[in-house]
Amino acid sequence: MNEDQFRESPLLTVRTADVAGVVVVAVEGEIDVDTADEVLDALRAGFAADGPALVADLTLVSFFGSTGISTLITAHEMADEHSKDFHVVAPQRAVKRPLQVTGVADVLLLHDSVDEALSALRPVPSE
Repeated sequence: MNEDQFRESPLLTVRTADVAGVVVVAVEGEIDVDTADEVLDALRAGFAADGPALVADLTLVSFFGSTGISTLITAHEMADEHSKDFHVVAPQRAVKRPLQVTGVADVLLLHDSVDEALSALRPVPSE
């Protein structure tokens, strides 16, 4: 995935980019029954690409309910199938709270920014 990919619908925009060798899927809008497949398709393509990990940036997600939770659980399973790390950026309450209440936050690697997620992927130099 060398080029940015961009998909937009009235409720959702999904952008995929390679950032320092890591696929970042940025989602903006609502993740619901009508849009979840589009998000999953982008995540599936990201996991199929080269690189050690995938970061789902949900910073600009405005609606996130049970379908969004299911989408992230499916993505977590895809990460295991592809032997890749899966990091989720969810700084706002609209996404973070449902993940915490359901316990899914305990399974996912959650971050407050894409930079934080990318830093977590870099190995710490040994002294």
